[in-house]
Amino acid sequence: MFGLAETSPLSVYRFILLFSKGGMLVNHVQVRRFPVLFLLLLSFLLSAGCRSSSKRSFSYYPLPSSRWTQQTEQYLVSRQLPSKLTEANPQSLLRALREKNLNLTDLESMMELSFEKADLTDDTDIYSAVEYYAYAACFAWRILDREGFDNPKTQRASDVYQACLARVLEDGTRDKGFQMNGQWNVHEKIPSFPVYSHGFPNRTHLFRNVTVPKTDTNYNLTNYYVRKGAGLPVIFHPDANASSDPLDIYHNLGHPMSATIIVLPNDDLEKGFCRIEVVNSRAYSTIKVSGKEIPLAGDFSAAYQEMHERDLSSKLWIMGFLDGDRESKFQGLYMAEPYNPDKIPVVFVHGLLSTPATWMETMNELDQIPGIKERYQFWFYMYPTSGSILLNGTDLRENLQRTIHHLDPKNNNPALKRMVLIGHSMGGLLARLQVVYSDDKLYSGLCRVPFNELQGKPTVLELAKKTLFFEPNPNVSHVVYIGTPHNGSPLSFTPTGRLGSLIAHTPSWQKNFRSELNEQNPNAFLPAFKIQSQPNSIDMLGFENPFLKVFQGLRPSEHIQVHSIAGDMNQLFESRKGDSVVPLTSALATKSDTVTIVQERHMELHHHPKTISEITRILQLNITETDALASKAK
Repeated sequence: MFGLAETSPLSVYRFILLFSKGGMLVNHVQVRRFPVLFLLLLSFLLSAGCRSSSKRSFSYYPLPSSRWTQQTEQYLVSRQLPSKLTEANPQSLLRALREKNLNLTDLESMMELSFEKADLTDDTDIYSAVEYYAYAACFAWRILDREGFDNPKTQRASDVYQACLARVLEDGTRDKGFQMNGQWNVHEKIPSFPVYSHGFPNRTHLFRNVTVPKTDTNYNLTNYYVRKGAGLPVIFHPDANASSDPLDIYHNLGHPMSATIIVLPNDDLEKGFCRIEVVNSRAYSTIKVSGKEIPLAGDFSAAYQEMHERDLSSKLWIMGFLDGDRESKFQGLYMAEPYNPDKIPVVFVHGLLSTPATWMETMNELDQIPGIKERYQFWFYMYPTSGSILLNGTDLRENLQRTIHHLDPKNNNPALKRMVLIGHSMGGLLARLQVVYSDDKLYSGLCRVPFNELQGKPTVLELAKKTLFFEPNPNVSHVVYIGTPHNGSPLSFTPTGRLGSLIAHTPSWQKNFRSELNEQNPNAFLPAFKIQSQPNSIDMLGFENPFLKVFQGLRPSEHIQVHSIAGDMNQLFESRKGDSVVPLTSALATKSDTVTIVQERHMELHHHPKTISEITRILQLNITETDALASKAK
């Protein structure tokens, strides 16, 4: 039985190819002859991953076992501290927490008392339990602060601290969510918690929903990166739809964001017995508490891991291909973290039968390279892969222009003028549409009559003008093509490709656009683009497709550096060289400033170590060039 982790675009290709080799899918006629059988097999493939794909759980953080004993109770009696569970109330715990002269055993005993009280209360009153868990975490913090966060003798305190803080967040956010700045009012029966953030914008809706990742050894990512230190790593899930802030639209896809949360005793008791610090662990490696620099814990892979798992479980990569309208609802430009005006955007564009989640492995690796996360911010473009390359490229162009104008209306931010585009497979063609001149060559290659003679609604003609006449994006400095079929792919002519073309559902807005143009101008367009053919992305990737021939002749920008990364499986015959999907000659068909050959298959090419290394080199080169321009301008 297939698992979700196995149900990938590559497995779909292999499955369909296997099916076609069995003699059932030779052409469209035979597909139509066995529609029920085909649909049953396709349904099996999509539902084969019905068991959970999650290799990590984002539900309750496990509590350590209780160490509350009669000896501990007797010790507290001898120290004239709260000793019985019935005596452990907020007032008595607050008095003990304020006591400055408690020794290590005192603190450990009070931590165990608070922890036991919280655990027992959790079954009947979760909100009161939240308060007791917070007290236990505060006593644990005092132990760690006193004895050292990396001291093996404080392992118990560290375990209790993280588990209690996790319960504060998990139970405390059940009803109202988290409050990023100001007072977090969990429930009227317990005191509010003052919350302070470090390294995040004051946009509360991006940080309303929080979960605690549980680390284990089973990851979908090749490498999993964490940093030891104080605090509890968490991930926030943007709720941009509940916000009126225009910047939040770039988080509507809900890409999770990593952070580290610390709870510690509050020096200002008028504001509560404890306070919560939310720290951007990607921006800070330490936090200063009571004059001391304390190493900060961090989980740098959890957000990428969850995004990867969410994509697998939703099957959006295939469902969006089968239903372009569904994926069109999510079409647009998104940000992996809140916008930072000092960072250069890297825009990732996915390929056919894919989603932005395909870049999580790549982003996870780039994020760990010194200088990259400090100077760059990751954006990604999502689009219906069953649709037209030309129209999707137009939408990407519009999104980039609109976003840049929104973020920098006066056009004076140097970071936004050094953008890097990275496209994998068909995404490389969309990226290429951002760095070439259409001149009159594109239009004359598709149409027989002058543009001003075209008939249609003003909105349709306006879209046609934007689609057929354009210039390179002036904000792009480098473009990277990874396994991009500049001259097409033989896959489009195989039974696999023919089946893909048959089941692809082009978005309605693209169908309607093409339909009106053809109906209003029956003799204007070339036969390959007539309404009856309805070319989709797979059709447009054919070797003989006139669009690619015209596209190849478009004039590139002289100001944008081009880098090509191609896969080659070292096939014996020259004609078979390539990554198993895109021939080497097609991947290298465009003029490039640099060329890198990687021995890898198409579906893994964009996150191969050699590819990551080459992308890193390009990004570092862009930093050097950017700094040189800044120095020259002074």
